[in-house]
Amino acid sequence: MTCGIYLVEVAGFFGQFFPCAVMCFVPFDDDKLKIRKRALFLLLTLCVLAVSALFPLAAHLATTLKVMIHIADSYMLLTVVLSVVAYGVLVRENHMKKLLVIYIVIFYAALIFWLTNLVGTILDPFFPRFNGALTVYLPKHLAFYLLSYVTVLPVFVIFLRRYVSSFLREIEPERMRREFRCATISTIAFLILMMSAHMLFNVYEYNFLLNSILLFLVLNQAIMYWMIVTSAVNRSREENALRAVQAQKLQYDRICADMERAARLRHDMRHHWNYLYVLAQDGDLSGLKKYLAALTEQTGRRESEEFCENPTVNALLQYYVGLARDEKIACSVAARCGELDVLPEDLTVIIGNTLENAVASCRRAGGDASIAVAAGVLHGAFTFEVSNTCSGVNLAAGFRNTGDFLPAAAFLSTREGGGRGITGVAELAAKYLGSASFKFDSGTRTFTTRVILNRV
Repeated sequence: MTCGIYLVEVAGFFGQFFPCAVMCFVPFDDDKLKIRKRALFLLLTLCVLAVSALFPLAAHLATTLKVMIHIADSYMLLTVVLSVVAYGVLVRENHMKKLLVIYIVIFYAALIFWLTNLVGTILDPFFPRFNGALTVYLPKHLAFYLLSYVTVLPVFVIFLRRYVSSFLREIEPERMRREFRCATISTIAFLILMMSAHMLFNVYEYNFLLNSILLFLVLNQAIMYWMIVTSAVNRSREENALRAVQAQKLQYDRICADMERAARLRHDMRHHWNYLYVLAQDGDLSGLKKYLAALTEQTGRRESEEFCENPTVNALLQYYVGLARDEKIACSVAARCGELDVLPEDLTVIIGNTLENAVASCRRAGGDASIAVAAGVLHGAFTFEVSNTCSGVNLAAGFRNTGDFLPAAAFLSTREGGGRGITGVAELAAKYLGSASFKFDSGTRTFTTRVILNRV
């Protein structure tokens, strides 16, 4: 094996494998990765370079082309398996979402395989060969991989970063089991048909037929993925719209209840004024002062407290803080926010779910429970943070409590029959290009929710 052949083999393996390895991590944000993306991509590059450097040494142990191809395929398969294991460990996300990304990367690899075969067939006469040498990769493969880096690869990266990433944030795994099964079956069938076609027609005379079959399979798989994703997104949006309507109805019911309470208060106040008038007529100044003090404490309406200038945020804080205080839960609020470019129904879901969970957690904890709320706009982002007493949390498989903030997927609902309050909060935070993270401090028995909305 000459130095030139060695370099071509290294570059060929790297050019074929590296884009697929990188694309697996592109759709996930830093909070979903155990290593920050920049450091992860650097480590990934070094690992793929090391594996690529060893590839020619393994492949060229063979004495015939057939054996060499078998060794090369086995080496690639082993590398893929180890990479998938590392991918599963490094990404902190539901297994369905991780597998869906792998399915898309498999589709990319199949597309590149078909294009390599097609372009190789057309341009074969224009590229030199290593006369008499056994090789897995040829200069024409390197030329095509380089071409794909500036044509096909950027399209897939943009697709993964903009659309797949948004899709993964928007879709809840528990609600996409049907689409996941369809994608799995479709991908397995696609791979079987691709490999079968290549084995049956991998002869020069049948290149046109092989390319036609591969093209049909690739297009069919692209349409299948588009239908699966569209179905999942539409169903998710319908459910989100239903939840928004329910949230608006809840807010309307609360307003109606407040109006009824105000009417009852006006009715009761007539009796208080009459009694105060009698005390004033009798000259009972001591009784008058005592009754006024008791009346002030009794009729101190929680809705009169102004927390901030934003009407939606203020109304939600009034309701839930009042609800908490009615249950003897200590509350402290620091809120400073005016007009926000956030839909009222979205604010209702985010703040309502968070404070409702906080009150429920304090109710279960009992004792001297407390809730601390902080809300405001900082550097153009709306930040909403709630810390409340919590007796304990249930963590999902693959997560452990390190005292740091974790994503919504890390926590399982403690409600009977399950719930998806914090998941809904996380989905809406992603809608505004923000984030929702959660932390349980086992020392202070405190659960903290932090929501950041950037597009406000």
